[in-house]
Amino acid sequence: MKKTLLIALLLIPFLGISQTTKPVDGFLGIKFGSSRAAVIAALNAKGGILGKKESTPEFLYYKNIKLGHRDAGAFMVKFVDDKAFEADFIFDPGLDAKTIEYYKILVNDISENYGKGFDHKNYQEPYNNEDDDGIKIDAMKDGKVEYFTIWQSEPSKNTIKASVDVSLAVILKYQDSELVGRVIDKQKAKEKSDF
Repeated sequence: MKKTLLIALLLIPFLGISQTTKPVDGFLGIKFGSSRAAVIAALNAKGGILGKKESTPEFLYYKNIKLGHRDAGAFMVKFVDDKAFEADFIFDPGLDAKTIEYYKILVNDISENYGKGFDHKNYQEPYNNEDDDGIKIDAMKDGKVEYFTIWQSEPSKNTIKASVDVSLAVILKYQDSELVGRVIDKQKAKEKSDF
């Protein structure tokens, strides 16, 4: 009896953690598959400013969008068949030296909501996986490192990906796997028709 009670007490924290991990089913409270009009209405209500010149029927560009307390320098939503399938936040950490710290804090914040992500770091010569952030920054600027974290929902396979690009912007990308598959199918069909 005591063993059963002890096991139950030990499992309670783990059960609590697994219940707070939420599925990746959208971005900023907007569900994947939402129409362009619904996304515009939701983002305008959040104080977003639509970049009309930059936007197309398949792509919305916004400024003045926040993710929590973070201002996105730019924010984009992509559509297929009038359904939102991807949202990209682009953050400017300010100083090059702050890029990795900004990335790590963002990853920790996302992990609090979605659980621990899969970290990936792959350095190319002449760089190696050293602890020196200055060397990591140089490798990123030279495009000689893959540095990202991915969270994936089950069973949908929807993903969130945090990464650092060569301009040292921190990118956070939310994707619906089914609709991304539709985009890939359309691209393949177009390529076949071009021949």
